[in-house]
Amino acid sequence: MAHHPNFTELSTELPVTLILADTSAEAAWARDDDSVLTEQERNYAQEFDAEAAVTWSAGRVVLRHVLAAHLDRDPAAIEIRLDSAGKPRHDECEFSVSRSRRLVLVAVADDPVGLDIEAVPERDVALEAVHLLHKDERAELEALSDEDFAAGFVRVWARTEAFLKALSTGLARDPGLDYIGAGPHPNSPHPDVDIHDLEAGIPDGHIAAIAFNR
Repeated sequence: MAHHPNFTELSTELPVTLILADTSAEAAWARDDDSVLTEQERNYAQEFDAEAAVTWSAGRVVLRHVLAAHLDRDPAAIEIRLDSAGKPRHDECEFSVSRSRRLVLVAVADDPVGLDIEAVPERDVALEAVHLLHKDERAELEALSDEDFAAGFVRVWARTEAFLKALSTGLARDPGLDYIGAGPHPNSPHPDVDIHDLEAGIPDGHIAAIAFNR
């Protein structure tokens, strides 16, 4: 089944299908029409404040449509379960979803996969969060110019979160335990996990990374 015409399939040589949806533009309908969600999903969204609830729901709507195209199913009929770490799963494929502001990025793959997309913040925001990273990554970031610091921080954070999602731990595992690095190529702390930066098709002002647990 073809993907929704309001979604964009990103070009990649990696063994994954990457779908980007902008819910502030062509895919704005995902913020208004939650008819494909389950009652449990709607109730879960209500635990957030109004804007966060709509953002979460829109991401789940996009995810259901992406999985429906991949599996040739009705989006409302897709059964998404949570594993012991709280990661959403489907029994017939591996996937990961990430939201940044009104962007939703979904990866569907054969191997367990972790994905993250982040907006580059102001430098002061990055400075407040840098203590969460590995000490060697902090040292590498401190060597960057003020102009490059925020983007450098987000690149490390996206790599780290993608890695932790691929491990199925998410942020239940301390992101400062593992060194992935701020250099041009991510270092994987685990022999079975490959980490890659994503660039093609990622909107300006955002940074994304993906990891595969083979």
